[in-house]
Amino acid sequence: MSKRDAFAAELARLNELRLDPTGPAAAVTLQEAFAARSNLLVARAAEIIDEWELPGYEVALSAAFDRFMIDALRRDPTCAAKIAIAGALNRLEIRDADLFRRGCAHIQPEPVWGGREDTAARLRAACALGLARSDPPDVMLVLAGLLADPEADARTGAVHAIAFAARPGGAPLLWYKACIGDPEPGVLHECFTALAALEPAAGVEFVGAQARSENPAVAEAALAALGRSRLPAALPVLAAAWAELPDAALRRSALRAIAGLGDDAAFAFLFDLLANGSTREAGEALDALGLMADDERRRRKIDRARTRRGDLPAAT
Repeated sequence: MSKRDAFAAELARLNELRLDPTGPAAAVTLQEAFAARSNLLVARAAEIIDEWELPGYEVALSAAFDRFMIDALRRDPTCAAKIAIAGALNRLEIRDADLFRRGCAHIQPEPVWGGREDTAARLRAACALGLARSDPPDVMLVLAGLLADPEADARTGAVHAIAFAARPGGAPLLWYKACIGDPEPGVLHECFTALAALEPAAGVEFVGAQARSENPAVAEAALAALGRSRLPAALPVLAAAWAELPDAALRRSALRAIAGLGDDAAFAFLFDLLANGSTREAGEALDALGLMADDERRRRKIDRARTRRGDLPAAT
């Protein structure tokens, strides 16, 4: 049997095992997969453990991780195995500060069309979360460094890890990061979301101020984070932003963020716009209320208000 055929057969066996990895022969198959030279077979075995939260494989996962950290570009291109292993260790809530610290520092530039690409950014993100769970004394120092990582995925992972760690110094770190900005709005969105969770009072006020940024992408990220917070205190901040923002698209985003809050006060605000606002305001409120229409009582109320107005499109 050729190497390609042998690989295909092993992968098929793992894919079949993935349907139910609790049988008597499953442990043997998974242990054999972890000893395989192919990073893709090891990655698939780790994914199975992750999906099914299978205990008892911590030693095999850690050993495979160590193996693929050596001569990493040749043995584990795209970091497929290491990323899957880190994910499984996180799922199993394994505390291994040394392993995760090494993963946070790993860089793996690989040739791509037109240059090179660091394929380890997602690994650093996964290991950041694992390090936060392991909670060594230097955890905030490592995560602070990752906030300045060249890759957006790693910076986002650092934000998630800092929020998870909930250490006293975490909020100031994220506050500073939000103040100096980031070229990727998604990273700022995660910063704003974490700040609202870690420091609800001050965080909502700070993120509300960012919603008035002259940069539309920053303002959009702030509005979305306020909606995602589901904090009652976010409603007056979002309502004020809706009233004051000159950009029509951002005003619509503010209404959708209000809908994201999900509570009765948010519904009441949007419903009042639907019932009593101008045609444009009512139409925008109706669009936002669509995000809250999974509740049958609310849906009937929305439909009645739309019918009474007569100047809005009928429900489809």
